[in-house]
Amino acid sequence: MKIVWFSIFVVVFFAPFFYFYEDGQLSHRELAYPDSQFVKIDGLDIHYKIFGNRERYMILLHGFGSNTHTWEKVAGKLSEYYTVISYDRPAFGLTERRFDLKFNPYTNEYQVELLKKMMDHFNIPKAILVGNSAGGFVALNFALTYPQRVEALVLVDAAVFNSDWTNGFVRFLMNIPQVNHVGPDIVGRLIVRSFEEALSGAYFDPSKITDQDREAYTRPTKVLGWKKALWEFTKSANYKDITKDLDKIDCPVLIIHGKQDRAIPLKSSEELAKRLKDATLCVIDNCGHVPQEECPDEFLECLIKAFGQ
Repeated sequence: MKIVWFSIFVVVFFAPFFYFYEDGQLSHRELAYPDSQFVKIDGLDIHYKIFGNRERYMILLHGFGSNTHTWEKVAGKLSEYYTVISYDRPAFGLTERRFDLKFNPYTNEYQVELLKKMMDHFNIPKAILVGNSAGGFVALNFALTYPQRVEALVLVDAAVFNSDWTNGFVRFLMNIPQVNHVGPDIVGRLIVRSFEEALSGAYFDPSKITDQDREAYTRPTKVLGWKKALWEFTKSANYKDITKDLDKIDCPVLIIHGKQDRAIPLKSSEELAKRLKDATLCVIDNCGHVPQEECPDEFLECLIKAFGQ
């Protein structure tokens, strides 16, 4: 009996370390688009795109699992009014995945600092921040941390009223060496398996999703280290409650929401509009979680009417 229990212990303890998996095939630069650009920030190669050459600046922040592609249908028109910059946040898109830095680039705190460093790099004193879903959380968090750098906010189906599911016990489990070793592949497989369903769920009318959209969302799964980076991002998630500080936001805020969003309910943006001092709510009918993709004309109408002068 002792031999049996010892054998079980050995298998459970050591077997995970003999599990090997593929984690991307190509470097982030090998997967670049013709208009892709890269800038080295804190040793990390950040993928970005820039449109236009105006005196006012607009920075576009994508949501979880997304990338710069989400802004492709609106960036050109917006560049008639602003110099527009979109970039891939660490763990997403074609931004480099690194795990040898002296800091963790996958935390929510670093998302804010990276945005500031991007603005510093491009000598942008102040910008309009446009954030979709989790990108809206980053935009609001930045406005609370560096209010003097924000001209206005555009919160698009923003994930602001978050609950932090990664409590202490969950984090403890995720950091057990055996779990930490196999976790990236498990999460990666789940993401790929649920990809089509998740993308369809982000649209009110999935028939609008093109093959180009599907390719753009799956391309980052070819980047070396994408599974581990997503795992590190998940482990590092720590959504502090910023809703108690909403009254400190002094800049104008435009809130855009797809009425049929199944990920973030409309009532979330309605509550957000009530709690901000200078907020306007623009609801787009027959539209889901990514209005900039599914309903670009209506999205542009809302935004340009508010801040396009």
